[in-house]
Amino acid sequence: MPAVAALLERRPAILALRKALPRGEWPLFTARSPSHLATLLHQQCLDAIVIGHEAARGPVLDALRRDYPAIPLILYVPARSDDAELLRRMHRERVAALAIEGIDEPVFPRLLARHGLTARRLAELLPLAVRLDLTDELQRKVWELIIIDAPFRLDTGWIADQFEVRRETLSRRFAAGGAPSLKRAIDAARLVAVAQLLGNPGYDVDDAARLLGFSSVSLLQQTARRTFGVSARDVATLDAGQIANKLTKGVPARWR
Repeated sequence: MPAVAALLERRPAILALRKALPRGEWPLFTARSPSHLATLLHQQCLDAIVIGHEAARGPVLDALRRDYPAIPLILYVPARSDDAELLRRMHRERVAALAIEGIDEPVFPRLLARHGLTARRLAELLPLAVRLDLTDELQRKVWELIIIDAPFRLDTGWIADQFEVRRETLSRRFAAGGAPSLKRAIDAARLVAVAQLLGNPGYDVDDAARLLGFSSVSLLQQTARRTFGVSARDVATLDAGQIANKLTKGVPARWR
């Protein structure tokens, strides 16, 4: 499940945000201070960060845009008549979305679903289904699940359980018709999640390997070389078309 971190100075705002997020769908980690938020960024794989007035007006916003520019920020504040400069700064610093306290709580899940890292990954990878010969309904649903849960350790047995089929059956049906193997699809989506993290100067390859559950940096690098023929950091240089080509062309039989 994609996690969200929030640095909000007002307890009512924290409670309202927690109530707005569907239980079990968007784990919310509340930061007590900027330093606590920095700790959370290295403990959790975050889909988005929510900040309030104080963080947006001070050096916290500058630090987040400098060190974690690829993690979407959502500004969550009360409506005030004197916030014109804050809104201009929000635009300059490429804050992903604005939510008004007491008004926008019902749409908060939609904001996250539209602007979070998961949404960006879906927009990039989901349309590749046709290129990857994922034409069957089960293949497409499995591909979508893989993309959404890419930051987590994806076990083929767990995926099979979600669709109430045997693991062997799922692997065979997913790879049918010239599609990549289930393992290669999982590796590809996870590597794109790695690339999303490495789009932030605040993370290095060691951080990406740890946050995404690779047992070692070496394993992460081996997975990147085997799947895409590049280093883990260079995965970010591949566009969607190149990802599809590398998944479907010249794949040794033992990997399909």
